[in-house]
Amino acid sequence: MGEGLGNRSFSAVAIVAEPRPSSRRSVHSTMRCIFCKSPSDGSTSVEHVMPESLGNIEHILQRGWVCDGCNNYFAREVEKPFLDTPYGRSLRFRWAVPSKKGRVPPVTALHPPTRSKLEMVLHPGEGLHVYPTNDHTQSKWFSYLSTATTGRLWVPMDYEPALGHTTSRFIGKIGLEALALRLQHMHGANDELVNHEGLDQLRAYVRRGSQKVPWPVHVRRIYPEGHVFDTPHQVIHEWTLLYTQNLELFAVVAIFGVEFTINLWEPTLDTYMAWLISNNNQSPLYPNTL
Repeated sequence: MGEGLGNRSFSAVAIVAEPRPSSRRSVHSTMRCIFCKSPSDGSTSVEHVMPESLGNIEHILQRGWVCDGCNNYFAREVEKPFLDTPYGRSLRFRWAVPSKKGRVPPVTALHPPTRSKLEMVLHPGEGLHVYPTNDHTQSKWFSYLSTATTGRLWVPMDYEPALGHTTSRFIGKIGLEALALRLQHMHGANDELVNHEGLDQLRAYVRRGSQKVPWPVHVRRIYPEGHVFDTPHQVIHEWTLLYTQNLELFAVVAIFGVEFTINLWEPTLDTYMAWLISNNNQSPLYPNTL
């Protein structure tokens, strides 16, 4: 990790180096959680940097990097609230991304001729099912189906996430874990991340939402949601780390083409906005492509 690192700096070489697969743990006998800093050698859960409910089965922190308590808390209080937003639910429905229990979240549909509110459920392997939401709707809906040969449903969809604590805490959690994933193969990385005071403010915010104003996140679309990549598989999510000349570290995360950028040091985007201007608004995920 280098020696004599300041309060806000890591080794730039360590940050930008591509991660190497490794099954090794820290050489230290005691692991500590990178969020609450408690001893975590006894933890039994691995931590998915991106939730499994967004298709992540590969990018995983080894046991001990995030303790079982924080792991369970984040699943309930950080990941689930984001996945349950109108944006999260409609995104997963559109692309049939199941939860780890194999369920695709349903969405609401409207049928103007009968003024009915319906629920659309996608059953993997079975197709799309449409259900009335109550007995009154059921009567009107079945009556319409008995005579109609064609029809149309209106399905409200959210294509952009709302800014606020829910999004900020979710992206902050991913950013800190992406940093850990990038460095976990390095000697002393666990101690370095746990002891680094420059990360404490974001740590506290992700864990407790400990400020009135949401931690700022820059959001923009960098490619269409249905963009077809020249790869064997569809790219659902991706991320990188941007280490600026001002010694500020940003996590840049894209989910189905929506790019989220968060400062890991402090709640400001000024340096990132300046970086965008000087780099012609290119994405750090795709440098020199615009």
